[in-house]
Amino acid sequence: MPIDEDLKKAVLDHAKIEEVVSSFLPTIKKGKDYVAKCPFHDDTNPSMRISPSRHIFKCFVCGTGGDAISFVSKYLHIPYREAMIKVAEISGYDDPRLKNQTNSRPVDQRKTTLLKCLKDLSLYYSYALSTPEGKEGLDYLNNRQLDASMREKYRLGYAFNDGKATIDFLTSRGHSLKTIEDTGIAIMSNGKYRDRSEGRVIFPLFDIDGNVIGFSARRIKNNDDAKYVNSPETYLFHKSSVLYNYHIAKEKARIAGHIYVLEGFMDVFALARIGMDNAVAIMGTALTQEHIALLRQLNVEIRMCLDGDLPGQTATLKCAKMLSESGLKVSIVDNQNSSRDPDEILNQDGPDALRVYLNKLLSYEDFVLNYYKNSNPLTTNEQKKKLIAEFMPILLRLKSQLDFDNYVHKLSIITGYDYESIRDLVSRSRNKSEEETKKEVRIFHPEAKLLKRLQIAERELLYQMLHNPEAVVFYEHNVNSFYDEIYRNIANFIIDYAQNHASFNVLDIISNIEQSESENKEQLLEEITALCFENTHPKHCSVELLDNLLSSIKEEKEKIFEKDMLEQSLKDKDELERARIYSEYNRRRKIDDK
Repeated sequence: MPIDEDLKKAVLDHAKIEEVVSSFLPTIKKGKDYVAKCPFHDDTNPSMRISPSRHIFKCFVCGTGGDAISFVSKYLHIPYREAMIKVAEISGYDDPRLKNQTNSRPVDQRKTTLLKCLKDLSLYYSYALSTPEGKEGLDYLNNRQLDASMREKYRLGYAFNDGKATIDFLTSRGHSLKTIEDTGIAIMSNGKYRDRSEGRVIFPLFDIDGNVIGFSARRIKNNDDAKYVNSPETYLFHKSSVLYNYHIAKEKARIAGHIYVLEGFMDVFALARIGMDNAVAIMGTALTQEHIALLRQLNVEIRMCLDGDLPGQTATLKCAKMLSESGLKVSIVDNQNSSRDPDEILNQDGPDALRVYLNKLLSYEDFVLNYYKNSNPLTTNEQKKKLIAEFMPILLRLKSQLDFDNYVHKLSIITGYDYESIRDLVSRSRNKSEEETKKEVRIFHPEAKLLKRLQIAERELLYQMLHNPEAVVFYEHNVNSFYDEIYRNIANFIIDYAQNHASFNVLDIISNIEQSESENKEQLLEEITALCFENTHPKHCSVELLDNLLSSIKEEKEKIFEKDMLEQSLKDKDELERARIYSEYNRRRKIDDK
């Protein structure tokens, strides 16, 4: 059957080639055109150019080129006719003639046979819920607030305790034992085939077209069996390429402009119960490149919403990093350190609370900073450098100068490192390889610039406290608390010891710290022993010295307070207002520094 040339022209005229290509690849705008790494050869630099005005793409290394339809055909390895339908779908073009375009691919008889078997089995499982034995499964689903409409929508079911009955039903429907085994359903027990899901509630798993390709079966009895039994890898089912609910979510996500990536089935069901079908679940597995390819095709914002505990947030960090590095727009639901999942929020607080929760979003950049601030002590230079190393690729990708200044400023506040030091480090890392950038961070020594007035003054006063009792009294009466956490902890040890001893020396403090149960005592010992070896400190602790140190500490703490106030004032402001606030803040700094 020849291609309808008028239809092809209509599809190409409606499609924007840059949007079609960006559904599969990260693209970068360059002048009037776009560039991307060519997927048709081993491309390390963007050598493929996409021209919106000419409606074509062309790789200037391997020579591959064509229109939007031929790109999709080559990229997905599908016939031109199928690619035309796919382009129409991506660009939102609807034409009755598209329905008359038949699939020119040869029929995969094995796939057809397996899909028919799994469809019959899914109907069997659904029927089982209506039987007396299935009431136990039905009660479980009702207790999880999954009513008849939800059960029908997701084809939920129950597997009878008699696993052999499942096999008998399928054979009675004309399916061979070989087919049943190839679906992943059958296991051999005592020389006979049985249903691996027997006695469990059934959650069918679907491909992108809504065909059942496997099952996840949950136990409903309190026993030592595994909580879930999943279909093994089969000809149809590959867990690494399946996003639960994608067949429903794909169209809803395009309408909404975003898609939620969740942990499991119940999270998807919770969103569906409040009318949000634009959600998928990774089903407890790691995000894969196959998953990313599916999400890319939607051309929408990705909203990560995994578990709020530390493992869940660590998984979120890894997933968000993969998505961001793949050129996708990603944000993260701000769980505010809550361990509750969407299903629990809905059941405990109601639909409105869940909607509010889902719309509290963090940018990827803010999430990374919050993650390291909340999950790491950031008390040593190595810990701070690790954060900078993780954040460096993000800084290098930022296109807006305002965003760049904003995040360097935030990084400066979190690490305590000087703004200029961090900015210089980023400048030295531009146009360098990943390994060269890591080396720059490893050899980064911010002390020379960063120790400036506050840290120099606090370190000097701490040194004097270790050697002079009058400095201890001065600290208690005038300073009370160092800004640097390590210095503050050492000062507390000195004060506690001084209150119980008429005199002391550095070795007494070191011994006291050694015998303590302080979680960071190794860091305290590292710092105090370093102080002992320094020979740049004044030998005489004069009143003038202490007053000068106090003046420096107060002035620098005031500047930090101003930065914190700046951070608060920038929240929820548009770009022009942020620019104005930054300008005013920098103007005041210049006046103060004169």
